[in-house]
Amino acid sequence: MSKVEDRLIPFSPQYLRVGEALPFGVRDATGNLLLSAGQVIDSQEQLAHLSSQVLTALEEESAGWRRRLTAVVDNMLRQNASLKEIAGARPSQESPASRPTGPSRALEEQWEDLIAQLDALLRDPREDPMWLARVEEVLHRGERIVGSKPDASLYYLIWRAGHSSLRYCAQHGLLTCVVVSQVGSLLGLDVSERRRLGMAALVMNVSMIRLQDQLAATDLPLTTPMRLQIEQHAERGAALLQAAGADAAVCRIVALHHEVSQRPGEDSKIELSAQLLRRVDIFAAKMSRRKTRRSMSPVQAARAACLGSNGQPDAIGAGLLKGLGLYPPGSFVALASGEKGIVVGRGKGPSQPEVASLIGSSGMAVTDPVLRDCSDPRWQVKAALTADDVRVIPIHAKVLALI
Repeated sequence: MSKVEDRLIPFSPQYLRVGEALPFGVRDATGNLLLSAGQVIDSQEQLAHLSSQVLTALEEESAGWRRRLTAVVDNMLRQNASLKEIAGARPSQESPASRPTGPSRALEEQWEDLIAQLDALLRDPREDPMWLARVEEVLHRGERIVGSKPDASLYYLIWRAGHSSLRYCAQHGLLTCVVVSQVGSLLGLDVSERRRLGMAALVMNVSMIRLQDQLAATDLPLTTPMRLQIEQHAERGAALLQAAGADAAVCRIVALHHEVSQRPGEDSKIELSAQLLRRVDIFAAKMSRRKTRRSMSPVQAARAACLGSNGQPDAIGAGLLKGLGLYPPGSFVALASGEKGIVVGRGKGPSQPEVASLIGSSGMAVTDPVLRDCSDPRWQVKAALTADDVRVIPIHAKVLALI
């Protein structure tokens, strides 16, 4: 399977416009998605930020757009257009029927759209019910994606957490939301309680998003003001949400999500929700990529999250184990066959996931991933691996097609 870097081609920022969307994703020099297909640049500041970087695109995704651009430029040359006019050329538009929309869009792009949307909302919190309603729409859209592709969603979000710190806070919130919502059902939370918990996961760090993103992307040492902001972010976030008109339970869960011990007299469902959010928050943070540390493998992070504050398994840990398995989607593993692959489904039991084989028993990367059912002794999981052990970036479209 080819690496993402091998499929990247340069993309000039001269083709970016405020208010316009491209039919393919724009990426950085290493392949991280900066602007998903169809996403509109909404400000000069965003345009300047994108233009300041080395930009690329996947060759296969941008091929049609580039062909149309070449045709337009050739036509302008034949008409003796000026260099200035040619520099401003735009490709002809695709017909609406040919554009991917809604569920037909790649799952990767659907999640990237939600990450970008949540990022914009968290960066501009308002004491306004309309702001809250827009966050709730992110929650509902995420629920719809997970409802149709639960394992695929976990696979992509967990994989992304370990490989990109772009829009860290929003990415972290959505991954945490997906996990707590699924595990919450195993712990007896009803639909409305899980929805409140999911909402709390999305906005739990609203009062420190810029600091959290900065710490994920840089190696700056923590200062006293930074530490104070981190210590107070739960209470400040809850106050901001209350001012915006959020549900009282959501505010309370956010306020308590860093509390290690239970509070006497607290509503039992709110206490359970806050404790679950705390554990999943730590799980997602441990396996997330940061400038100052290597990410922990999802397997290590999940096993650590299964233990309570006393270092022993508890009800929340049992729910996490059942909900994620010993090898969560997005984990790299070695199989009894000698193959190496990435977990794409939770399979028939906690230790029997479904795996997309990326490296054959010969040690060579495969062109097309092959699905392995690890309940079969031939493909039993032998060990958890890190990304450095595999060194192959999966082509998500091919992997997701197996799920």
